[in-house]
Amino acid sequence: MMDLEKKLTRGLKDLSPLFCVESEELPARRPPEVQVLAVSSPGHDNDSLFLNTFFASQIASQDKDCSLISLLPRSAPVLSGSLNHTPEPFGERLERFCLYWDEFRDLMNAPLPRHAGGILQSRDIFLDFEYRHLFQFEKTIAFLDKWVLLLEPDPESLTDGYKMMKAGLALNPQLEFYIALAGGGEGVQGEMIFERFSDLVFRHLDTHLAWLGWLDLADPSKHFSAALHAELLRYQSWNAKPALQKYMLAGWIESFSGVSQ
Repeated sequence: MMDLEKKLTRGLKDLSPLFCVESEELPARRPPEVQVLAVSSPGHDNDSLFLNTFFASQIASQDKDCSLISLLPRSAPVLSGSLNHTPEPFGERLERFCLYWDEFRDLMNAPLPRHAGGILQSRDIFLDFEYRHLFQFEKTIAFLDKWVLLLEPDPESLTDGYKMMKAGLALNPQLEFYIALAGGGEGVQGEMIFERFSDLVFRHLDTHLAWLGWLDLADPSKHFSAALHAELLRYQSWNAKPALQKYMLAGWIESFSGVSQ
């Protein structure tokens, strides 16, 4: 019987070189590096678009597409930003979409579609929304990986930030928070405020905060300060949080994006 198996193997090799290849495992394809972020500030809710655009521009790169989705109430001015809207170039390596809240809700609640655009590309997605409008679809927080909070270095703003984190964790226990302080304070002072605030949050909410630094909104020349550690917002493969809704959102963007292939 062994001789017969050897002859059969030799015969197959003579017929085609395909049978000469040893069985090999196909390399596992890495999932796309998709993450969803948002930037909010209790004292600067009207500046949501500026803040999200700013932070998105800091991590956008040639190696990874970055998209901005502005979520707006129906009371906002009439938009061309519907589901069929062509994205708007919004700076280098960044494009913006506009959706009404009900459009976004319908999109994220729809059955998982088959992605017709091929293999999903890695992408950072910023959701631009005003916090006071979040009641229109609170589940939005559940889709976030990272939430940047820009706070004032005063008790009222820090308290508002604490309340936002508490509400966010109730909807998304895995949500990561990144704190920046508004103003032109010194780094040591900011770190001291952050450390005290971080200790309080950890004791009461059992979550760790990451320190991004200062953002001086009053002085445009300091908006892009090197002291702001925006690189912490980049995707970390070791801390990825897979979720079908994220890939749905990335697939929807690619189906309308001018930069996707």
